[in-house]
Amino acid sequence: MLKAVVFDFDDTLVRSGETSYRNHCKTASLLDWPKPSFTTFLKYWGKPWHSMILALFPHADVNEFIQTYSKIRKSSRYPLIPGALDTLNFLHEHHIEIAIVSNKPSDQLDERIGQSSLNPKIFSYIFGEQSTRYKKPDSRVFDEVLFSLRKHYIRKQDILYVGDLTVDYFAARGAGIDFCAVLSGFHSRQKFAGVGLDSQHMIPSVKDLPEWLMRHHYLKRAHGRGY
Repeated sequence: MLKAVVFDFDDTLVRSGETSYRNHCKTASLLDWPKPSFTTFLKYWGKPWHSMILALFPHADVNEFIQTYSKIRKSSRYPLIPGALDTLNFLHEHHIEIAIVSNKPSDQLDERIGQSSLNPKIFSYIFGEQSTRYKKPDSRVFDEVLFSLRKHYIRKQDILYVGDLTVDYFAARGAGIDFCAVLSGFHSRQKFAGVGLDSQHMIPSVKDLPEWLMRHHYLKRAHGRGY
């Protein structure tokens, strides 16, 4: 019985990966550090940000990077994935709890939601990097959201996680949570298939989620009748 949909954030609800790469390169240039290649950036994209910075710039002062990056970030724009609002409204109208679990630093996550046309009140819970003890791909990243959803009598078998990276899939699979991949990020259908995800659990974008839920009878099971 589907009772909750939990989303990743970057490139799942908001298009941000390419802008983030440009901002990391701009920051490196301002600090006179070598810019990472796009391939290297992709290797660490989706991991916790502090560890990502250390991986991209091994001998760097992390705090110096963050201070410079923050100034650049505030002038950037991160558009919603087309259809994201319609999908969130669809889930809300069907009485599905909606949450976010992301490796993004919590302050950046709140800031980015505020900069977008997302209504933060539509989310029952928002968990960023500082909100969880563990980080994706560790399946224990879901501990806090599972604890919170139990207050609504929602168990992990009632939850669907939606994300754009294989780390999202690994975390959900390890936690025993159903997963749907959106191909709006940097990981392709072949990438997901290569780590064992069935093609039936892949959709082009979050805008396709309502139709996918109905086609796979998630809503029929959740409400006891078709819509």
